[in-house]
Amino acid sequence: MNEEEIISKLGICNYDIRLVFGRTRIDYDTTKEEENRKKHGYSLESAVDILEKVLWPISSIPLITYGPFRENDEVRHVHMGVDDGGEVVFFVTTMRPDETVWVISFRRASKKEREIFYKHTSYKKSL
Repeated sequence: MNEEEIISKLGICNYDIRLVFGRTRIDYDTTKEEENRKKHGYSLESAVDILEKVLWPISSIPLITYGPFRENDEVRHVHMGVDDGGEVVFFVTTMRPDETVWVISFRRASKKEREIFYKHTSYKKSL
């Protein structure tokens, strides 16, 4: 049975966020790195760091994931988590066919987004 047959039998869509131990990678477009840093003040590598902390193997970092939604002819998911400085951050990913979670954008969460995050996780940055 090949990978596509297994995914189909499990009822998993190609665009769903999924974790395959020993196979899943998290990546991003390195050419977009500079643009994201200038526009949002964050490195896309930081989103990779947060996802790795959440996915491998035990984490106490709160994370909200919702979606999917369609944009630019691909299915995307929105995530909110906490960066190393304790700030709530907002990022968007898509799932690539080779078991790669592709980070599209990463930024500090807006006030409204932070309120949503608090409502669902009770997390509020300590001052």
